[in-house]
Order: sequence, then C-alpha cells, then structure tokens
Amino acid sequence: MVEGDWGHGPRLDNVAGLDWLIENNYAKKGNILLMGGSYGGYMALLLHGRHADYFKAVVDIFGPSDLFSFINSVPEDWKPIMDQWVGNPEKDKQKLIEYSPITYLENMVKPMLVIQGANDPRVVKEESDQIVQALKDKGREVEYMLLEDEGHGFSKKENEIAVYQKILSFLNQFVESKVKA
Repeated sequence: MVEGDWGHGPRLDNVAGLDWLIENNYAKKGNILLMGGSYGGYMALLLHGRHADYFKAVVDIFGPSDLFSFINSVPEDWKPIMDQWVGNPEKDKQKLIEYSPITYLENMVKPMLVIQGANDPRVVKEESDQIVQALKDKGREVEYMLLEDEGHGFSKKENEIAVYQKILSFLNQFVESKVKA
C-alpha cells in the first residue's frame, strides 16, 4: 500500500522485483525499458532518478515529478486525503523531498519520453513541464508529448493511438527486435 509511503517501500519493492528478474535471467541490468502512468509514471521517474543503472530508457505518462507542487495543485477539498496518502508539506517536508523525483535530476541520465494531458486536473501540466525543462537544462535527452485536448488519461481514440505509436517509436530505438506500430 502506498498510503503515506509513496517513495520508499514501493520503490524498494520495484527494485527487488527488478533484481529478481535479473538474477533469474529474465532481464539484463542496464537494458530494461521502464514505463508507467499516473502513480506508475511517478514511480518511473523516481526509479530513474534513484536507480538509473537498471534502465535503458524511460517513459512517464501523467506522473507527478515534485510532490510539493503536486499536493499544492490539487483542489482544496482533496487536501485532507493528500495529507493522508502522500504527506503534509509542512509536517512531512523531509520525506516529500526524499520521495520527489525532481530531487534526483542529476541521476536522470537515460533517454526519456514524457506524455502529459494539458487539461489534467490530477497531475497538472506543470508537473511534466518542470521536469522536462529541468532535464533539458542539463542537456539530457528528453522528448515531450503534450496532448492539448486531454486530461488524466485518453478520452479520444485518435490521441490514444498517437500516444501508443509515439511510445513504440521511442522504445524501438532501444531494442534489437523492432515492434511495428
């Protein structure tokens, strides 16, 4: 359960899973393609920042990059549940710094694709804007696909198709056997 522990236990669970895949010859360290959406996008960003050596490339779809700005951007009536699920910016300041992917920009060195809906009410556009800009400022390889007419997910089939084609095109750069879009 991620309630109150967004970035420690779940991150270590993911790393344990990755280690198991590697130890059992299902994956090769440094050759894993990482992708996640919403909380999974957040976790993809955090894993990239904390454990980049496992991955070859990363796709983030609608993932929060900074837990402070994420908490501050939600509607007021969501704040009590955010305090419980994510943390309180004043009381849990150190934890939120530790659990925020943007804290680990220096380690985000793998190619990235970030996908965001411009009208996302849950993970606002600024969450993706800030991490994309910060990575570009560091000269990192990052592509940004902004869907002007989408929110937190896909409501239009043509957008969903375009996103999946973009993901395939991006990930195909890093695999020997290409997948046709």
